[in-house]
Amino acid sequence: MPKIVDHDQRRRDIVDAYLRVLARTGVAGTHGRSVAADLGVVPGTLWHYFDSVEQIAEAAAQRGIDRTLERIAARTGDTRGLAALLAIAEEILPTSAVTREEARVVVAFWGQVHAGSDPRSAFGRPREFTELTRTALADAVADGELVATTPIEPLVRLLDSVYAGEQVIWAAESVEDDTTQVRRTLATAVVPWLSGTASPAAATLRDWAS
Repeated sequence: MPKIVDHDQRRRDIVDAYLRVLARTGVAGTHGRSVAADLGVVPGTLWHYFDSVEQIAEAAAQRGIDRTLERIAARTGDTRGLAALLAIAEEILPTSAVTREEARVVVAFWGQVHAGSDPRSAFGRPREFTELTRTALADAVADGELVATTPIEPLVRLLDSVYAGEQVIWAAESVEDDTTQVRRTLATAVVPWLSGTASPAAATLRDWAS
């Protein structure tokens, strides 16, 4: 009787191997041969489940996004405004072992996107983090935590840039491991728009920026 293969499980195994190899060797050492070697199979086995290494990287990035969104949902709960913004930031910025690993995966995918491909495809819901940030800022204005003149759309774009930029900096290992600086970068963008309304989240942002 032919052996029954769980196709979805095999794809997950390959993605897990990709992540292990990436953590050990970085982007340069992560390719079909190294992923296959980690699994103990011949490289051709991978292509029964994926079309390319880029597709494996995309699946790894997508898994990271799913996990990040789950953590944000668990962390924010019923919170809103600046408290929600802090929760979003802490689950995206590379300030923990988990978010640093995810930063390497995301940046690795960006590095493998080739001309003519759709770079948004790896992020199955490409604007979810943006929408979460936009909602948090809009709520913060409505609740009086941020001034009414806060330029929400430019600020959303700036915070998106902070998230991505800090992930790139970490993945490149071009700076010392200083989470204070990572948080300060985000806080510096938000603090100028704080109102006089006191809240624990506003106090945290001021601490981060100092």
